[in-house]
Amino acid sequence: MPELKLTSSASKDRRIKNSYEPACRLVSLFTASGESDIAADLAIKLGRKAASFGETVLILDAVDGALMDRAGIIYARTLDDVANGTARAQDALYVTSNEHFTAGAVGEGGLENALGVLAALSLSYDWVFVVPEAGCEMGHVRLGQASDVSVMAYDTQGDQFMRAYWMIEAIRRRTPDFDPLILSTGEKCDAVETALMLSETVREYLGAPPPYAGHADDLHLDARMLTQMRVLADRRAVA
Repeated sequence: MPELKLTSSASKDRRIKNSYEPACRLVSLFTASGESDIAADLAIKLGRKAASFGETVLILDAVDGALMDRAGIIYARTLDDVANGTARAQDALYVTSNEHFTAGAVGEGGLENALGVLAALSLSYDWVFVVPEAGCEMGHVRLGQASDVSVMAYDTQGDQFMRAYWMIEAIRRRTPDFDPLILSTGEKCDAVETALMLSETVREYLGAPPPYAGHADDLHLDARMLTQMRVLADRRAVA
């Protein structure tokens, strides 16, 4: 169970009131190879698990509404509308009725145009999980730079793990300490072998390899990854 932070403040009538201080963890869930559906499903699982601990959660869809569809959320406004001044932030965020997390979609403006709004929103929640499209563009690089924790998923088929290597290399050019949690997807029988190959390739050419978080089909992956993320976010906050 995570520790929730409460602080005391005095109101005008001198009564002491408790106010909640969010942990403000920004988490990017990248897909280096394979489909971003797995990252979207993982974000929803992580959001549900964190919310079950009483933590505040915002999940942001930068995959053209696919995550919102998978979560069963019907929406009309997006962060693009907020950035354009045609909607308020609260109009573009939707609270799930039974699962107690909030979700929103980036919209047609794309990830890079929404980064400013996203950064501001991250200050109001314990967790903000962002799921961008598969691949690596400048918006992904900037998101990786801004994130407290990142997850990078890759497919175990063939040499697909090398796409994770190239993405790590692209982001480390600008942020040398970029150290995502690596998540394998696809055939589980090849997970350990491809994770080791990725780790050794990174070690040889880029320095310290990122930690391996496991396979997408592992049991209790959500709870384990939340624990890892808390440690990494706390470590980054102190650094």
